[in-house]
Amino acid sequence: MNIVSEAWPPYIYETQGQLQGVDYDVTNRVLRQLGYQPRWQLLPWRRAQHDTLSGHADAILDISPNATRREQFIFPSEPLSHSETVLFYRLDRPHPFNGLQDLRGLRIGVTAGYVYGNAQFNNADYFSHEVSPSNEASLLMLMRDRVDMVMMNKRVGQFTLRQLDLTQQVSHHPLVVSSGSLFLAFHRRPELAELAERFGAALQTFKASQEYLQILQHYGLSDL
Repeated sequence: MNIVSEAWPPYIYETQGQLQGVDYDVTNRVLRQLGYQPRWQLLPWRRAQHDTLSGHADAILDISPNATRREQFIFPSEPLSHSETVLFYRLDRPHPFNGLQDLRGLRIGVTAGYVYGNAQFNNADYFSHEVSPSNEASLLMLMRDRVDMVMMNKRVGQFTLRQLDLTQQVSHHPLVVSSGSLFLAFHRRPELAELAERFGAALQTFKASQEYLQILQHYGLSDL
């Protein structure tokens, strides 16, 4: 069972050669309960999607559904996590933000291959979308004044800022620009469609367990 994803702490990431993360741990537990031994690989997000679409990987972790992706992948009935996307900014260069019109003329950092679940943001032409290869690179662009704000999953941004020792220099606006569920999505093969159905049911059951709560608490996500 080959699974790919991009490093996306605290959901999945590598520390001292070992993978960890809340959705990584939960997925491992559920698949092993179903009799599978997952093999993991972290890749750039676009490559992870390509490998799953082509069948080189069986599943991709922490992908959000939209109309196109529902045709490309098989999504289980139960999500792993919930995602909220917000705008991060430098504390010494704050920009007011109460709605997307406040972004007019600004440079907004985004990550290559990510689909932000707000059509108005995605299609807006009154600010620029400055693409970087990773979330970490986007935040470093912010610090180098190459972008004015960065669009990012709130938990990922907060975790990455701690890793970069930038929590005293960067914050985020409270307004949620988009939100949605994150899934383990499978390649479109008949046997994987059956597994997706079993995985969704087993995940729903696992979420009611004490072990699930312990995983959330381990990553400081008991409010997930």
